[in-house]
Amino acid sequence: MLKDSDGGLEVDLNIRNTGIMASDEVPQVYLGAPSETPDGVQFPVRALVAFDRIHLAAGESRTLALHVAQRQLQYWSTKEGKWVTPSGQRTVSVGRSSRDLRLDQTID
Repeated sequence: MLKDSDGGLEVDLNIRNTGIMASDEVPQVYLGAPSETPDGVQFPVRALVAFDRIHLAAGESRTLALHVAQRQLQYWSTKEGKWVTPSGQRTVSVGRSSRDLRLDQTID
């Protein structure tokens, strides 16, 4: 995972079809709430921030880059009247769904 030039994140992952038939996969990226939550601000436990649908032949592998826009990392501050990036750590998770997360990484 890398910081992107636009302030967002680039999430790179490898996907492999281990089956004997071609199939589609929908990798999803979720962002957890910040470890330091500002007073009066609420965050979901995890929010879907990027996804894609790919088709893989049997045995095929592919490297995929999913972009998380900077706005997905921010919240609207009514106090400041602007978008703000909260401080603290957050967990970025990747999986087939919010109930099937297979990769986690903590970011600052």
